[in-house]
Amino acid sequence: MTPTKKTTILTIDDEAVVRSTIRAYLEDYDYAVETAENGKIGLEIISKKHFDLVLVDLRMPEVDGLEVLSVLREKQPDLPIIVISGTGEIGDVVEALRLGAWDYLLKPITDMNILRHSIERSLERTRLIVENRLYQLNLEGLVNQKTIELEEINTRLRNVVESNKKLLRCGQLNESGSLILKEFGMHMDATGGSIYKVALDGLEHIASIDAGHATPKINFPLEPGSIFHRVMKEKEPLFLQDIEHDSTLSSSGWGEYGDNSLLVFPITGVKDEILAIISLHSKKVPPFNSQDRDIGKILASFASEALQIAKVSSALQNSEERLRQAQKMEAIGTLAGGIAHDFNNILAAIIGYTDLSLFSGSCDEAVRKNLVQVKNASNRAKDLVTQILSFSRTEEFGEEAVDIAPIIKEALKLLRATIPATIKIDADIPEGLGKITTDPTKIYQVLMNLCTNAAHAMHANGGLMNIHFDRLEMDDAPDEVANSKYPSWLRLSISDTGVGIPKEDLERIFDPYFTTKEKGEGTGLGLAVVHGIVRSSGGFIKVESEYGRGSTFHLYFPFIQYGTTTKDEIALAQMKGGDEKILLVDDESTLAAMAGEMLEKLGYTVQVLSSSKRALQMFRNSPYEFDLLITDQTMPDISGMDLAVHTLRIRPDLPVILYTGYSASIDEGEVKNIGIREFLMKPLSMSVLADVVRRTLDG
Repeated sequence: MTPTKKTTILTIDDEAVVRSTIRAYLEDYDYAVETAENGKIGLEIISKKHFDLVLVDLRMPEVDGLEVLSVLREKQPDLPIIVISGTGEIGDVVEALRLGAWDYLLKPITDMNILRHSIERSLERTRLIVENRLYQLNLEGLVNQKTIELEEINTRLRNVVESNKKLLRCGQLNESGSLILKEFGMHMDATGGSIYKVALDGLEHIASIDAGHATPKINFPLEPGSIFHRVMKEKEPLFLQDIEHDSTLSSSGWGEYGDNSLLVFPITGVKDEILAIISLHSKKVPPFNSQDRDIGKILASFASEALQIAKVSSALQNSEERLRQAQKMEAIGTLAGGIAHDFNNILAAIIGYTDLSLFSGSCDEAVRKNLVQVKNASNRAKDLVTQILSFSRTEEFGEEAVDIAPIIKEALKLLRATIPATIKIDADIPEGLGKITTDPTKIYQVLMNLCTNAAHAMHANGGLMNIHFDRLEMDDAPDEVANSKYPSWLRLSISDTGVGIPKEDLERIFDPYFTTKEKGEGTGLGLAVVHGIVRSSGGFIKVESEYGRGSTFHLYFPFIQYGTTTKDEIALAQMKGGDEKILLVDDESTLAAMAGEMLEKLGYTVQVLSSSKRALQMFRNSPYEFDLLITDQTMPDISGMDLAVHTLRIRPDLPVILYTGYSASIDEGEVKNIGIREFLMKPLSMSVLADVVRRTLDG
């Protein structure tokens, strides 16, 4: 290649003939060549003048070629250096290349074309290195620019995510349209714009950033070619860079745009129908750009999701019963199903042996009184298990007239075990104040929700939870019941000394999905469900709160005249017995022996077995030996249901009683279909057992 401009080359060699030969040859090819007789002089020349390439010998006085290579490699690492040496020892070649030589030629050079080719190749390599470096610099500049742009986009996206949190609190479009438009205007940096709701007969104006020019309503059909017509048709954001000169649109005639750019966004619903249209104009630093359109499209999807959630929330009342069921003490229900059988077996033993002791007639009056108290306490425990089990059932419970005071007390016992000891509970719950019409299990749910919330408000520093239950006459009742048909009300108040509720949140605490708790600590449905339960019971709720000092929830229920519908258990002295022979099967040997003793005291002949397999074999051998079969349900090998099925196949007229501590897999209807006469739940008192056995035997 012939250079287009003078390329400067320095030749360093202690042989004058070599220097002059190389110089004469290279100058013929239009290179500018200078020479130096040793390495020392050569380095001095290089320090004062720029050279494009250096030719250097290895063996020279004062400073040899290797030292020149070493110095230049440190000072000018990109300078191309070609070694021309009379020595061809491999060690010299390796060392020279290691120190930065670009090529190694042996003297004498018989063909100078070899030298010229090496020079041209080195210069070309230098050119490529320079070009590559410039390319890298340009690339780094582009990367830095794109990084700045990406950081700007990321910042905008983070801000959009923050806006999503605000939008998720939105209500219906008429209520929240102004907020949605405000968020769009902020992110798009727009000083003008409007939001329209899509109605049946046209577009209804909701709000504007710059009030005054927006039409209250745009009737359907929209003008073909208009901005809104195009958005309604395409269902995509519209970005106009020059609205005045866009021939695809028909102008509205309004000429107050801050610049010629415009953004329009459709807000769509779950079925891709358009719910609203937002138009933005007059950007503070014009014009709008494609990034604004993309950011706005994301924000539009968030707004769409928020409006859909609001729509679902507005329909919450229609599905309130399902929400209540979903909110019922799931953890307690799961636990209850697992432990109920064993717990009831324990209660069965306590109640049974207490009845046996009372029936014996051999204990003095003081002991008898103590045994009566033991039985009363056991029956309360039995009722408590039944109440806990209600949380694990999926069927709905009918409302009834109930005194909720005992329910409140039992609920507080459960809560005390789960609330930290740093929180003191002060309860004043008198019984006999009156009844309300409600579902007892739902009152449990109300107590659990409100007391758990109160505990959460005090979890950091502890405090006092106060539960007060009283009765109010009309004169003392709040204003909300002034025109009520009920003369008296029952009030349940739950207060805490926790953090309180901010004033701006008080009006929203009963809204579905509204919560101030961290993610994973609550769903935002608890207070909404509480509100629904109280309202369905004919009552209402008042809330008093001071931020930083605590809160009080007052629950008011209409009072109905107190009356008792509870049946007393049959007195032990009135129990009826008999002389029939009974086969009793229960794998709990203690319970089996106890039940057998009860029946024997009533006059029956009892065969007690703890193995269902042995019982079935005994029955097969003598099917008419027994007048009645009493069997537990949950047993190894053969369950009570299966035992009943096998025995009834052999002897269909056999009376069978099935009892169990708890079983979610059977119900009373299924039991009766099999042919079982009676189905009982543990624990059984002696009086109940006597009554059911006699009734079953008598047909």
